[in-house]
This record gives sequence, structure tokens and C-alpha cells, in this order.
Amino acid sequence: MTDSTTKTEESGIYGEKINAENPIAVAGLAQMLEEQDSVWITCKSTIVTSCQHSGCWMDLDMGEGKVVKVTFKDEAFTIPLDSKGKTAIIEGYAKKELIPVDLLKHYAEDDGKSQEEIDAITEPEFAYTFEAIGVIIKD
Repeated sequence: MTDSTTKTEESGIYGEKINAENPIAVAGLAQMLEEQDSVWITCKSTIVTSCQHSGCWMDLDMGEGKVVKVTFKDEAFTIPLDSKGKTAIIEGYAKKELIPVDLLKHYAEDDGKSQEEIDAITEPEFAYTFEAIGVIIKD
């Protein structure tokens, strides 16, 4: 980790220091990504689920049953396994992309889904994704 990277559970800051002032609601990403392929943004939402093996990704609530899959730039940091239900502020690149079946199955496995649920994944799907340089998690 570089000097600009922090990982302090006490402070709730993971990865690089980010500008947490005036984050937009994650729900606004869908509209932004209709007009452009990707966008650099700081946004905020509730953590719906996260990787239960190592904390290497999380899903944030976009409303209307949609989520944005958040990964961490260069896998430079992780978040606590008990982050579900907490509020996250993230900064980085958001985009909409086609997620291949093998990666969807990997995420389902990390989320603790049953083998039956994992085996049911047979088609790639478009999803909102976000590569965060830093995360702030609040209770």
C-alpha cells in the first residue's frame, strides 16, 4: 500500500482519501450512464451485500431493485465483512457493462449463494459497476 492509502476500521476509511462532500445518490447513476459510457463521481448509498470471504466488493442500493457492483481499484483494499446495511460514500469510475457468466458465478459464490443458485446463472447480464479508489463507511 502507498502512503496515500489508508485502511483503518476505526475511522471507516478504506483506500485513498476521497472527497466526501456533497456525494450524489447512487440512484442517479442510471440516468448519467444513459448519456455517457463512464463517469467519475462521488456517490452515496446503503450497502446491500458484500463479499463474505474477504470484503473485496460490495453492492450498493440504486433503488427499484437495482444495485451497483463496487470493486476496489487494483484490489488495494477491502472492507469489513459486516458492512451490510451501513452507508457507504465512494469515489471513482461508474459504468454500465456486460458481466460474463464466470464472474457472475464468482460473485454469487462470494455472496454465499447456494450451489443451485450459482448453477442457475447461465447468461451474462448488463450491470452497473463502479471501481472505487476509496470508500467511507458509516453506521
